[in-house]
Order: sequence, then structure tokens, then C-alpha cells
Amino acid sequence: MNTKQQTKPRIKNSTTRKKKPPQQINDIVRRMVRSHFEIEDVIDRVVWFKSPNGAEEIHLLEVNREAIPSGAVMTFYVGKSKKFPLPTLLADVTPAEWRKIRAGKIPLPEGWSLNNTVEFAREKILSPVEQ
Repeated sequence: MNTKQQTKPRIKNSTTRKKKPPQQINDIVRRMVRSHFEIEDVIDRVVWFKSPNGAEEIHLLEVNREAIPSGAVMTFYVGKSKKFPLPTLLADVTPAEWRKIRAGKIPLPEGWSLNNTVEFAREKILSPVEQ
């Protein structure tokens, strides 16, 4: 008879995972915004919609002169990577759509609010002083 007890593998509980400190999230967002401005010269502005409950998912809206107008904020998911270790929901809108969003004429996705945003302008992020 085998008296040796078998142990079950432990599953890491995602609720006990340490959250990234706010400053670290700010740094990740700033690096991501800079990267998007450097890659896409048609993006004039990036708006970060901060999560009200501290969720570790980044919500970015890019004001893109060449975006195809849809009349809605359509997001797509970008998984985390070594360079950007948080998943991201990203949306592209035209400058006219951004004005309508700010006027309340185009709704934002659930959980996104204009009351808790940080706007990044291309000229400020890519200026030599900002580096």
C-alpha cells in the first residue's frame, strides 16, 4: 500500500496578484502613447480613459486624421507584451467624431468616462523638451 500522499498542483489565484502602482501604469501609458505617435504620423491626439476601479487594462482613444468614420467608438483588444505589460482596448476616431464624443453625441464604451481622462497631444509628447 502506498502511504505517500499526492499533492494537487497549486493554481495561482489571480485575485492575490499584486497590482501595478499608479506611477508604473502612468509610465507604461506614456511609453505606449509615444510609441503610437512615432509610428503613426496621422494621430494628432491620444486620450487615456483611466479606469475608475483601478483595473489593469489600458483604454486609449486615438484621434486619427485618416480613421474611417463609423459614428461609434469601436474598440479592439491588444494583448500585453514585454514592452507593454498591460492589455489595452484601443479605438480610432476622426477629429470630427472626437468633437461629437466630447459633446455627448457619440457614446463611449461602457466604463469609459470623459471625467477621468488624460489627453496627450502629438506636439507635446514628441517635442525635444518632453524627452
